[in-house]
Amino acid sequence: MKRNLLHYSHARRGLAAALAAFCLAVSSFAYAQQAKTSGSPLDTLMNTRLQADVPEAKDFVRTARPPPDSLAYQPMTGTDPDRPKPKSKAELQALESELERAGAHNDRNARK
Repeated sequence: MKRNLLHYSHARRGLAAALAAFCLAVSSFAYAQQAKTSGSPLDTLMNTRLQADVPEAKDFVRTARPPPDSLAYQPMTGTDPDRPKPKSKAELQALESELERAGAHNDRNARK
């Protein structure tokens, strides 16, 4: 079955015309609000309030709450594990010499 290319090109032109008309119709809304040309993005972030106003607590809430200094919070992550202490300079040199000896031993065994 052969496709009729005449209808295809008309449909393509019609779609392009409809898209152009839509863009022209909507482009007037782009200039509806004037943008501020002064200020940096940091100024915008600093002047924008991102948090809500927290209302004052009611009387029954304030009386039911314990004083903040009497709260005993429990840690959620547990205790810190015991970590090894950093090695001294002499211990690091001893480890380095041990690694060098092991490398030399492996080189000798590889040549055999």
